[in-house]
Amino acid sequence: MLLISFLLLLSTSQILSESLSDELSISIGQVPWQASVQINDKHHCGGAIYSPNIILTIAQCVRQADVDIISVRVGSSLKSSGGQLVKVKKVRMQLLGLRPSDVAILKLSSPLELGSEVQAIELSQELPSPGTNATVSGWAQPNALVPSSEILLKVNLQIQDQLKCTAEKILKGRVINVDELCAAPSGVIPLACEGFVGGPLVSNKKLVGLVSYNNACGFLNSPSVYANIPILQGWIKTTVQLLQIF
Repeated sequence: MLLISFLLLLSTSQILSESLSDELSISIGQVPWQASVQINDKHHCGGAIYSPNIILTIAQCVRQADVDIISVRVGSSLKSSGGQLVKVKKVRMQLLGLRPSDVAILKLSSPLELGSEVQAIELSQELPSPGTNATVSGWAQPNALVPSSEILLKVNLQIQDQLKCTAEKILKGRVINVDELCAAPSGVIPLACEGFVGGPLVSNKKLVGLVSYNNACGFLNSPSVYANIPILQGWIKTTVQLLQIF
């Protein structure tokens, strides 16, 4: 009986992996702001292009890495090849990068060549109202039964009511900070899982959030947590200006 159950689970996982990849795979041209943050030339987290020489990601992705081994790949739907690969020169982290949604700003050693597949994304000035459609993209594990993807994926989401999400997360022992927000799946995928960490949450082609570090695979419409970019935009812009000077 256990063998039958295992084989059924394995078969289901394979079917999910094939069908979800077919439905959710996208080209980099659809999300040209997408970046792959790499440690020792291996994909580690997602990120978003803020300007030709600035990438935004989650601080926990780079907090324990020496800057000499951090690089960024852009302009490719594949996380391991293609596009432009540029070394990181400086890292600045929000509040020492100790919390799961703290943001890191990466200054590149040389500017990116912008084009149809490499573009900066504008920061959202305000948090979209609950129910607003959004997407998150990355090389991710979109489901607990599906392994991390080698190709670029996206998941459709909806922005969640902050108070409702806070109440739900508190019951599970997770406190939602003012500089965090919640979004939940609007399609067939259970949750944006940990493989999307650092990936851009986008609504109306503006950056709304970055996937928090400690999201885990769940089921149904369980919301996941993101850095709240509208709240953090002032800090981001000031820190970028200082990075460009010093």
